Amino acid sequence: MELATGIVITAGTMTFANEWWQTKQVNWRVPVATLFLGAAFDFFSKLDNKIANMLAVMVFIGAGTATFNGKSAFDTLAGLFPPPGKQPAKKKVA
Repeated sequence: MELATGIVITAGTMTFANEWWQTKQVNWRVPVATLFLGAAFDFFSKLDNKIANMLAVMVFIGAGTATFNGKSAFDTLAGLFPPPGKQPAKKKVA
């Protein structure tokens, strides 16, 4: 498997997981499209590996910044790991 194909499959998996996490609904079109796009990028890698890798990185950035319910995959990951030295707000018990 070429690098571009792996990047595209990672982007598709990230999109599928983020949409499922944010909307609580499974969209099966994303994995199907990811497989077709991965196969296309595998073919493009045979023609010109550098261009295929650059396009795959662009696809990855687009997948990471696509928002579902106002949050992208990068926003979700950033929310899971608070910055060092900053503790999450504690809930007050009434």
